[in-house]
Amino acid sequence: MKNKTKTGGRPHSYDPNLVHQIIADGLAGGTPAAKLDAPYVKEKLCTEHGVNGTIRKEALEALVDTVHAELAEAENVALLKSLPEGIASAVDAAVAAAGRKLQLVVARQHAASQGIADKSCEELRADKRIAQHRVAELEGDLADEKKARIRIEEERDALARQLADVQEELRVARAEVDRLGRESTGFDRLLAELRNPDNKADIRAAVSDIMATSSPEPAE
Repeated sequence: MKNKTKTGGRPHSYDPNLVHQIIADGLAGGTPAAKLDAPYVKEKLCTEHGVNGTIRKEALEALVDTVHAELAEAENVALLKSLPEGIASAVDAAVAAAGRKLQLVVARQHAASQGIADKSCEELRADKRIAQHRVAELEGDLADEKKARIRIEEERDALARQLADVQEELRVARAEVDRLGRESTGFDRLLAELRNPDNKADIRAAVSDIMATSSPEPAE
């Protein structure tokens, strides 16, 4: 019975079932599957089945691979069917037990990895909380420093105003002292002139004139 191998694309210049037949006959004759490749099949098609040489290489290689896969699958199915009764179920049970053990190993590894990951996440969260607290402290310190700087600037400005006021008061006081100094110098000069012996005659004459001017006239 010929296998109806399905292929797509452009129609072949030969019957695809011939490829199946050539490979199956080669395997039955003891030829290794690796040697039953596209060049081997092409040679058989040309020499034994009268196919011309215009066989597309890519299409033939794809068809040869498909036939090998189909034959290998058919062989596997036949081998499984040839197992004695109970073997398949025993193998399935053994595979299930092995699978369960593998799942437990993976589950333990997952649990351990999850524990490590959770611990790392908690440490990161703790570090984040510490960092946030530190940031809040620094922000508070910066706010206090800003308030202190503003207070210092205000005190500096107040002192500058006080200094300006004191400097103005000092300037006024110095001006007053200079004025008084100038006035006392004129008075001292007058006293010196009065005490000068050379001026006594002039002073007596001036006093006599003042007294004569200020004396009342005699009644008639």
